[in-house]
Amino acid sequence: MRLLGKGLCLTSLAAVIVMTAVEGTWGTALHGTPVFWTAVFLMAVSLGMTVLDAARNNGAKSHSLSHIGLLLIIFGAFWESLEADDGRIAVGTEQAVDVAVSDEGFAVPLPFSIRLVSFETEFYEDGVSPRQYSSRLDIEGEEYVTSVNHPCLRRGWLIYQSDYDHENGAYSVLQVVRNPCLPLIFLGAFLLALGAILGFRRDWNSKWTVVIILALAVVFGIISVARINFGTLMPALRSLWFVPHLAFYMLAYSALAISLICGVFAAFGIGRERLRCLSSRLFSTASSALLLGMLCGAVWAQICWGSWWTWDAKECWAAVTWMLTLVGMHLPGRLRRKGWALLVCIALSFGAMQVAWYGVERLPASQYSLHTYK
Repeated sequence: MRLLGKGLCLTSLAAVIVMTAVEGTWGTALHGTPVFWTAVFLMAVSLGMTVLDAARNNGAKSHSLSHIGLLLIIFGAFWESLEADDGRIAVGTEQAVDVAVSDEGFAVPLPFSIRLVSFETEFYEDGVSPRQYSSRLDIEGEEYVTSVNHPCLRRGWLIYQSDYDHENGAYSVLQVVRNPCLPLIFLGAFLLALGAILGFRRDWNSKWTVVIILALAVVFGIISVARINFGTLMPALRSLWFVPHLAFYMLAYSALAISLICGVFAAFGIGRERLRCLSSRLFSTASSALLLGMLCGAVWAQICWGSWWTWDAKECWAAVTWMLTLVGMHLPGRLRRKGWALLVCIALSFGAMQVAWYGVERLPASQYSLHTYK
């Protein structure tokens, strides 16, 4: 069962990686196709087989938690596609409205009516750059306030500040979301995060390695944030999740870079066994950091936009990067021992990370991206 589960996992994972990369590059919506869902279903089957095998053989807790967490997220995402409601609604001060419109153009009836009391824009000291957008709402006689990164809740529906009348602020556009699957999805995310943290404990056993990784993470972090004007930070980026999201990705970037360097030196016979072992551990650490960064981004997106995953170009390539690390970590033992197969996975992961971090704005799919801050 173990060999069958691993082969099924790698095959289905490779298919998902290819389709996610295509969608992240050209914006072709492959995630709703039967081929994609078949690959995801097979991956879920292999995860279930792995979990059962680990339970019988007392497998590693970190791996078991990660597998169960990913299985819950897959199931939650499928349930979400059937049960969740999501739509946009424009509200003004004159008349209450109770019907939103989905992205596909379908009516989404609400169990309450919403009327705009006032829309407010808070500016930075320059008086030009917006700091926050807020809508004061009247919902069935009760007053609510929703703003960017601070949705309000009414009868199981989350109400997000989405857009507004840019000319005179006469109306506000809200995103309304009812998603009964969120508790299951976030439970899966918690188990994934816990598995990643336990993985850190297993991999970080060299003090000098930790120091080098953290130093490089600081350097990469400074280079990245140098492009951001914190004095006039846009409302969507003003979130507590911004710091851990960026920090984990900088950590992953550093670990992956050092892993690649060590792997290349080992391939040329320089400190072969020691550097190959170090490269493998760093690769595992990078995978955990990538996962934690992506999970922080998913929670942030849910709080800001009402959706934890939108198949955005940057999200797709972040997922491709992480899934490539999974391929490397799940290679059969005979391939890992040869070294070159793992080095190829490390190089592909590092390349995908460059696309996710720097190259997204140059891809055709970037025109639909929420992550191109121009």
